[in-house]
Amino acid sequence: TSTRDNMELYIKAGPDGQSVGDCPFAHFVRAVIAYKGLQCKVIPCTQETKPAWLVADHAGKMPCLKNNQDIITESSDIALYLDKTFPQPAFFSGPEVDQISSKIAGTFPALAKFVKSVEFQPELEQKLLAEIENLDRVLATSGGKYLCCDTLSMADLSLAPKLFHLKTTLTAFSPTTLEKVMKFENFSKYLDTILSQDCISSCSYPSEVVVWGWTQARNK
Repeated sequence: TSTRDNMELYIKAGPDGQSVGDCPFAHFVRAVIAYKGLQCKVIPCTQETKPAWLVADHAGKMPCLKNNQDIITESSDIALYLDKTFPQPAFFSGPEVDQISSKIAGTFPALAKFVKSVEFQPELEQKLLAEIENLDRVLATSGGKYLCCDTLSMADLSLAPKLFHLKTTLTAFSPTTLEKVMKFENFSKYLDTILSQDCISSCSYPSEVVVWGWTQARNK
C-alpha cells in the first residue's frame, strides 16, 4: 500500500465523544489534507479514548498524524510534513508567507482572550479590533484575494479555521463586536472568500460544536 492510503489523524472529539470536535488546529491539518487530495482516516478522541501509544510517547498531543512509521504532533509541523511528502498541488510559498504569518500571529490569541471572558471587557474588545485592523491592512496590500496574492498559501489555511471560530463565537456571545469587526472591508470580503473554499468547508463542523467548546472554556 502507498503512503497515501495509510494515514490516520487523531483529533479532539465533539460533545458526543465520537464526532469531529472544535479544534481549529485540527481543522487546519484537515484542510491541508483536503487541498492535497489525500485520503486520511480521521479518528476523533476524548481524553479517555486516546490510544495508549499517543499518551505514552507523545504526551497525548492532538492533532496527531500517523503515516506508517511517521508520527507528527504539532499542527504546523504536520502541515509542513504533508507539503514536503506530497508537493502537489503546490501552495504559494516563500519568505513573504512566513513574514505575513508572523504579522498576523496575534489575531487568534486576541480572540481567545476576548471570548473566554464571560464579562464584557472593553479593553479586550479593543485589542481584538486592533488585530483585525492589522489583518485588514495586510489584506489591503496582498495584491490578490488571499493573504499573499491570488494563490492559496499555508497561511490562509491556518487562518481560516480561526476566522470560522471568530465569526461563530462573536455571533453567539458578542454580536455587537461582530458588527464592528465586519466594518473592515478587506477583512469581511476575505472572510467570505476563505470560508467558502472547498478545502475549508468540506472538513468544517457545525457552529454548535464551536459554541460548545468555547462555552466550556468560558465556564472554567
